[in-house]
Amino acid sequence: MIKKIGRFIIGLKFAIILFILIAIYSIIGTVIPQGATKEFYLHNYESFGNIILLLQFNKVYSSFIYRTLLLLFIVNITGCTIKLLPSQIARLKDDYFPAPGKSAENLWDEKYDTEEFRNILEKKGFKIYKSENGYKAAKNRIGVLGSSITHLGIIIIILGSFIGNLFAYEGYINLLPGESTAFVEQGFILKLDDFYLGFREDGSTEQYYSELKIIEEGKEVEAKKIWVNNPLKYKGINFYQSSFGWVSELTIKDSEGNIIEKASLKNNEYHFYQPKHLTVYLYGYYPDFAIDHEGQPVTITQQKKHPHYAVILYEFNNYVDSFITSPGQPIYYEDLEITFEDSSLYTGLTYRRDFGYYFVLIGCLFMFVGLLLSFYFYPRFVIVGDKTILPVTKQNIWGYTMQLKNLLSSTSKQ
Repeated sequence: MIKKIGRFIIGLKFAIILFILIAIYSIIGTVIPQGATKEFYLHNYESFGNIILLLQFNKVYSSFIYRTLLLLFIVNITGCTIKLLPSQIARLKDDYFPAPGKSAENLWDEKYDTEEFRNILEKKGFKIYKSENGYKAAKNRIGVLGSSITHLGIIIIILGSFIGNLFAYEGYINLLPGESTAFVEQGFILKLDDFYLGFREDGSTEQYYSELKIIEEGKEVEAKKIWVNNPLKYKGINFYQSSFGWVSELTIKDSEGNIIEKASLKNNEYHFYQPKHLTVYLYGYYPDFAIDHEGQPVTITQQKKHPHYAVILYEFNNYVDSFITSPGQPIYYEDLEITFEDSSLYTGLTYRRDFGYYFVLIGCLFMFVGLLLSFYFYPRFVIVGDKTILPVTKQNIWGYTMQLKNLLSSTSKQ
């Protein structure tokens, strides 16, 4: 039973299953913004928000599930390679010659000069071996290692991804235009100059842009406008445009019109006013407000065409009332006047420094070499005997046969 499980773990079927699961997780990690706050997923994905958080789709590439899949894939490919390697090493030896396949075409013709053919093969890089009835020729024996070297490249790449995910320096920040955050260890400040959305003709959001600056010792050293799939890289850290949202300005005034509280709230955030034990909960800001068929507030677009706020009040954690208000429209509660004056866009940036970068480069180099050996420098053999000239190869037998025919034609005695 244990041997059967072991064979399955290093088998092709399990490799395909793992590959599909890793691909699905990678697609999810591309589609769903990574590293945002818990509230972002609960608000933007509604009923799916809890599932996203439970399955760690909010941090796919550092999730336990993804790391486990990568580790299993490494075990699978390593086991497969170790299983194949002894037979491949045996085929490197000079005494190894594969048997001709059933479909191998006998190229012998009495008009061909087999000794001249031997000389041509030597010039083409074939190594000649004497046999009882003639000779054998072999070229590119090293190509038999192509699949193992390719596997090694894949292992290094996945191992690099695994190590990178395990020890990566990463995080998530929200910035309003004009705000900045310091990366103390790296010795620079990241500042957001501006953030804005690009819209299609139908009003849907096409892209969102952040204009960033890098400041060191009080001087600007780099500036770049980034968007999705066009990050800023500085000192090995990549800054990705991953999300956006709205920050709304709350003002609470007393009966005489004096401002007694101010706060900035994102959607699904609240402000607690202690003297009244009052909680002002911003359910959502809707820049292009509408009501859906279920009577719920929605926004048609992200453009400020018809802005409104959905607000809920609680006193001592007990529900008081809910309101739909426009910017500057007051909500009155006892002697308080509560208003949301305006809302501004903020950007959500994911930053990451991946320590597996060089592993990926080395792995890609191994894969390139392995693929060259497998598909270009693959092993080629010729068996020349009594009225036989047989081409032997496991790759592109038709093309190889045609090459030998062309070489033989140049030795024709007629």
